[in-house]
Amino acid sequence: MRPEDYKEEDVHALFDDALKREQHPRTNPVTIGTIIKLAKDGGYASAVAASTPRGIDFQEALSFDLDAAVPVWHATGMVPREFAGPKLGKAHLFPVNAYSLLVALGGVGKTTAIVGLGTHIAAGRLWGSEAPRRRKVIIFSVEESKEELDRKFGAAVCDWSDGERDAAIENLRIISLVGTDPRLTHAEGRSIIGTTIAPQIIAAAQKFGAEVIFLDHLQGFADGDLNSSDTATALAREANVIAHSTGAAVVIAAHTNKTKIGAQEVDNGFTTGSLAFENAARQVVGIIPLPDADAKTLGLEAVRRDFMLMAMPKNSYGPSGEKAYLRKVYVPDFHTVKVEPLYPLGRMAVPSASERLKQALGDFIKANPGQCSKNAIEKQAGKKGPFRASKAEVRAALGQLVGEGVLSVRPITKEERNAHGYPHQTKEVYEHV
Repeated sequence: MRPEDYKEEDVHALFDDALKREQHPRTNPVTIGTIIKLAKDGGYASAVAASTPRGIDFQEALSFDLDAAVPVWHATGMVPREFAGPKLGKAHLFPVNAYSLLVALGGVGKTTAIVGLGTHIAAGRLWGSEAPRRRKVIIFSVEESKEELDRKFGAAVCDWSDGERDAAIENLRIISLVGTDPRLTHAEGRSIIGTTIAPQIIAAAQKFGAEVIFLDHLQGFADGDLNSSDTATALAREANVIAHSTGAAVVIAAHTNKTKIGAQEVDNGFTTGSLAFENAARQVVGIIPLPDADAKTLGLEAVRRDFMLMAMPKNSYGPSGEKAYLRKVYVPDFHTVKVEPLYPLGRMAVPSASERLKQALGDFIKANPGQCSKNAIEKQAGKKGPFRASKAEVRAALGQLVGEGVLSVRPITKEERNAHGYPHQTKEVYEHV
């Protein structure tokens, strides 16, 4: 019955009747359970109930190949992970068949660095002390026009030999997405879903045979709240689809977190938005203006604006914490700058505070075998202690050292417990590998 079918006096009468009934206790109230039972007794079948897991034959629904999921033991080890880029310190840049992040402040030189690295990879030309293997490269840019990308390319190769320049032209494609909707993801209601851009990138990469794909930059390729893990997860899913479909190293450029403006070192949490962006990436590389301490050490205070620090806070397939220096060089013929490695100074070791802490912890544990339980080390924390670091900083450094294989954790022996007076609840000690 629709409300408009009632007369006003009928509505008042119904309301008054309801008030009278409320004053008397109900001896047999009707609940939702009673309604459901009566409906079922009358032959009603719930569409919701029919789709619940209780109605599924799990054996028929099984779609995973369990036989293919048996762990394989490689008695002689496995071949190392393949990388597409040159070295950064002791680590290689850009793991293939995976996605990485290249992070910097706006205006620092992300795109210029990408074009520089891309041309060197495409030509197989020396970058610092090592020449990467020649590979085909595609750069997709959401902000730069084709003319500006060609300007950066021209500046990067202007002093190369004809053979090197021809190799770069043959193996490099630079695609401007200005004027298009380049978003890899799209917000649809509460969900973040993929668009048709990833298949287009995959098709272009497969046709060209690209082994390195640069996506410049993250903010232009993502739709939704960048601080939401759903947005980050959806973008990572699309990036991994591209990587696994092409076998290429996928490198996404991104802006740094605004709290890192003026940062003196590159550490975790450097990328803008949700930490899930970094969690999903297999490698994170950051570029910042030359830090104060490094400028002083290298004697570059007067020209520091021409130099940058490139560091790797995360590397899932090799050592992390590696760093090198880059130099911006103005190229008059193209009225722009190019980025090149600072060589031979790029090989100098200028440790950051976190690296110095890790070194101090490793040396201490190596010099005191069997005496370095977690509690014993944390007692040494504090700005006046030997490590000059807080407990939180010490814990983080220990975790990194274990993750990098520098330290291991093993059970305390009976002899060590007696010799060093460990309490009963202390079970493990750190050991230098």
